[in-house]
Amino acid sequence: MVYVRMALRLFLFWFLIMLVTGCERRLPPGCYGFIAEGDNGRFELKAGGLAYDPDNDIEWFRCSVGQRLVKEECLGVPMIVSWTDAVESVSEINQKSGTQWRLPSLDELASLGVKGCGNPSINVNVFPNAMVNNYWAKDESPHTGFRCGMYTFSGATSCRLFDNLERPFFMVRSPK
Repeated sequence: MVYVRMALRLFLFWFLIMLVTGCERRLPPGCYGFIAEGDNGRFELKAGGLAYDPDNDIEWFRCSVGQRLVKEECLGVPMIVSWTDAVESVSEINQKSGTQWRLPSLDELASLGVKGCGNPSINVNVFPNAMVNNYWAKDESPHTGFRCGMYTFSGATSCRLFDNLERPFFMVRSPK
């Protein structure tokens, strides 16, 4: 009986130690405080609310579609639409403006992720006021009824986003 009590006490002690050390999980710091003001990383900021990405040789529109860049802030209401409506919206923008925008690929979206920070996990100097949400990618999912995207809180990507749910999106194009 003495050994059972000792074993039980030892187990409880071990359990409490594991419980306390398990509580040390912390979220990464927010990118707003992590990335120095004016640090644009690899991006070259251009006029018209554009950012050139030399790693992918594309230009990003710096705001979520539906917003516009004014004095380094994205103002307006982001469009939050289904995947099909996002594709149609980009097509309509191209028709009206004579441009060649498209949804970014999953790899292009994933390349926005900044290691060491989150909420959102993208360069907030380049993409100000980005929503913490799943953003659409152009990629098809291997699963019927799903599409791909990136969760900007952490930079995690997934191809299990229901295609009929509404989400924001960015646009990219080949540089002129």
